[in-house]
Amino acid sequence: MMNLLSPYVPAELKLKLRTFFTIRNIRIQARLILLFLLLSLVPMLVTSLFSYQQSSRAIEDKINTYSRQVVNQVAQNIEAEMTRLENDTIDVGFSEIVQNTLVNYGRLGQWEALNDQDIIRDMMVKKFTFNDITDVVLFTKENNTINAFGDTGFKLNMKPAFQNHLLQEVESSNGVPVWMAMSPTEVSPKVARLYPDENDRNGIIVGKAIRSLYEGDYIGAVVIRIREDFFSDVYQDIDIGKGSEIFILDKQGVVVSSRTDEIPFKKPYQEKSLIKLLRENERNGSNVFSLRIKKHPYLVAYAPINDAGWYVVSTIPYSYLNLETRKIRNRIIFMGIGCFLLAVFLSVIFTRSISEPLNKLIKAMNEVKTGNFSIRVTDNNQDEIAEVTRNFNIMIVEINKLLEDIKHKETQKRNAELKALQAQINPHFLSNVLNTAKMLASAQKAENLESLLSSLIQLLHISMGKEEEFITVSKEIEYLKNYLNILEFRYYHKYQVSFEIETEINENKLPKFLLQPILENSIIHGIGPKKGEGAIVVKGFRYEKNMIFTITDDGIGMTPDILHKVFQEHDISEDHFSGIGIRNVQERIQLYFGEEYGLRIDSSSNHYTIVEITLPIIR
Repeated sequence: MMNLLSPYVPAELKLKLRTFFTIRNIRIQARLILLFLLLSLVPMLVTSLFSYQQSSRAIEDKINTYSRQVVNQVAQNIEAEMTRLENDTIDVGFSEIVQNTLVNYGRLGQWEALNDQDIIRDMMVKKFTFNDITDVVLFTKENNTINAFGDTGFKLNMKPAFQNHLLQEVESSNGVPVWMAMSPTEVSPKVARLYPDENDRNGIIVGKAIRSLYEGDYIGAVVIRIREDFFSDVYQDIDIGKGSEIFILDKQGVVVSSRTDEIPFKKPYQEKSLIKLLRENERNGSNVFSLRIKKHPYLVAYAPINDAGWYVVSTIPYSYLNLETRKIRNRIIFMGIGCFLLAVFLSVIFTRSISEPLNKLIKAMNEVKTGNFSIRVTDNNQDEIAEVTRNFNIMIVEINKLLEDIKHKETQKRNAELKALQAQINPHFLSNVLNTAKMLASAQKAENLESLLSSLIQLLHISMGKEEEFITVSKEIEYLKNYLNILEFRYYHKYQVSFEIETEINENKLPKFLLQPILENSIIHGIGPKKGEGAIVVKGFRYEKNMIFTITDDGIGMTPDILHKVFQEHDISEDHFSGIGIRNVQERIQLYFGEEYGLRIDSSSNHYTIVEITLPIIR
């Protein structure tokens, strides 16, 4: 927005901008409605927004906490089962028959080997019959297999690549149990067909190295296979929201347990960045973060399974998280719309009780402004507007009375002042003229008296013989020249007067003897006291809708003090015409035409005086 304080912004533009932005340019009813709406809507919007944010945050925090608790509990339950299975591998490895068989397997005959295998199977059947274990396989140091538990017709036969990888991990783990997921593609087809249910074909393997109880050397390994749903059953029935899922990932991001086909077993999770974010948040100590899955935002909570280096992961779509908050938001919006409509309805009702009587009053005032003083406004209510209306009616009555009085008094005053001014000017003027004639007659022994008296007769004729107040510009200039002819006999070759009058204003009219007092003032008080000859220029021209006259002399001028007194005092000098002339000419012009017209004087002491007369154009 433009800075109104900038010095580069014009003053007129600043005023327009301030006018545009001021509240007083808005009607009262609109202002009151806006005020009511702001007072009702702003607190409601702030409260609604705060409530919505707090409820949304509270719901999200609760779901965050709930999802963390769920995955933590699932992880604890699975860890408990895994610990039990790990203990089973320890029990198997510590059993005497297993130790002897693995240590001496290479030296056993066929019958002895089969006998030891039967003893081990009997022991395993007693131990694992009521568990979810499907197979127990012992591996000798030379990777020979002993099927210790499971269906004898469908022995667990892992494919070489998977088996070698498993045994290498077991041997290098230094006795720490190794957990792996095993899909049907990693066992022989005959074993895979043993399980008609697809989920039963998926298995979880735990393997542990077996060391000699006496020397501590690696003597073989035990591998236990369980069905994958042994883990998924732990969280199968947990409901954490529509569209949410729980599954288990290994440290490479491969799914090792899932309760839905949409997250396939023993396949990398569809969102590759998940395992990376799991590790980063685990390092940062955060158990919850956001992730986009299939271009939709999800809230992810996880808990590590420390025994296997796996993660229990839950994904909850934000569409479910925001379901309740959307309901709250919609309720808030509906309530807000209802409150808004109610506020509008009430504000219109209340503001109309103010705006309608005000509009009636304004309409009446506009009628008065056009001159209709018979208008009256009826308001029988008891509020402040009704009181203003009654006072308005009383005021109109008083104005009518005052206007009648003013018209009557102004008419009397105008007539009296004009007669007084005319009576005041004419005798003074005649006195000066006759004094001049007396001096000339005495000094010159009546020479040139005919010319002087001729000019005097013409001046007396216009001054006293006719009653019209306005004459043409050309006649006013003619009377000025007659007056100059008279003064020439008193101020012989003292001044030169030139006239520059535009011809187009010659027929315009002005009050008679309006210019003569100004010209007399220039001669007597400007040129008269000056040493040497002076010059006077009288100009008349049209400017826009006005008529301008200027009388300029190069006389002694006036000081600021004298210039100020010219318009303040009725008489500057007792024996001269100037004080009365300037003041009365100004009053005559303003009585006729108004205060926007009149005289303006510019003077410099010992240099010049310019008198400018502004008049309206009258034809």
